[in-house]
Amino acid sequence: MAEIQSRSQIAVLGSGRVGKSSIIQQYLNRGFSSAYKETVEEIYPQPYDINGKRRFVDYMDTAGNIYFPAMRKIYISKAEGFILVYSICDSRSFEEIQKLWNEIKSVRENNLSIPCVIVGNKLDEENKRQVETFAALEWAYRENLGGCFIEVSAKDINAVKEVFAMLLEQLGNRRAEQPETFRIRSTSFTRKEIASKKCCNNYKQKKNKKMVSYEKVQCSSKGFQDTIFDDFKESTIYRVQRKNCRTMSDSDALIKQKNNGRQFSRSISVPNEKTKSGYQGWNKVNRLFKRLFRRSDSPVNNLTEKTEGHTVMLLHSKLQGHRTRS
Repeated sequence: MAEIQSRSQIAVLGSGRVGKSSIIQQYLNRGFSSAYKETVEEIYPQPYDINGKRRFVDYMDTAGNIYFPAMRKIYISKAEGFILVYSICDSRSFEEIQKLWNEIKSVRENNLSIPCVIVGNKLDEENKRQVETFAALEWAYRENLGGCFIEVSAKDINAVKEVFAMLLEQLGNRRAEQPETFRIRSTSFTRKEIASKKCCNNYKQKKNKKMVSYEKVQCSSKGFQDTIFDDFKESTIYRVQRKNCRTMSDSDALIKQKNNGRQFSRSISVPNEKTKSGYQGWNKVNRLFKRLFRRSDSPVNNLTEKTEGHTVMLLHSKLQGHRTRS
């Protein structure tokens, strides 16, 4: 068993509009959006706890239409593993991942040790299917990827989790050569036949005043492991998720209470000299209004509710009328 690196890069490759970004976003953020946005390149780091040690996996969301072949070669040569995505509604996208896998084999040595998952997306659009399940599975079987093939809908979080569980299970392990004769028990259809119950224990822990949740990556059945891998070594893998959920301590609550008291005391405090002069000025204006308009039919309150500039104009006009009458 090869040693699992402290940081790994996984390239998500495929044609445009096959749902690569949707699969990543569903896995990381548990959300799906039908709006299409063309990807240039995005890297999403995800921490894991593997056998008690913190490891990071960088998921590289690549452009569906790579205009520069040199960029594709960089992804293929540098990434530790691959998720090859096609749409079951587009036969050309399936042909594209076949070309990608052939290119990976030509650039990389010992391809049986390269973690890879073949994903047929858009299972929710079954009525538009162009790529038959067993045609794709047969090709994957010939490439020793029969145990790494799955069809999903990016809208289904459980199916998407299965994609990444398949990938992570391959880290540090080597796939076995499959028999020439197609056998269904050597495919991913038997992956969870006798899945162990110990794969379902999740837990939460508080670290550095942050709640950290540990979600155990679902493991496969013992029979599947013995069939698909050479000398499989099982690893205990937890996906780590941090959430800011700091609880308020007694000291924090006391400080907040004092601050609230200070703000309230300021709001009811006695005005200073500067504000006093302002209040006195308005009192003078109000007394002047009462003298000028005490015989007027319009109420004073309605006039004072107008804007300051309008009030001054009204005051000026009334003063002019008062002078003419006198």
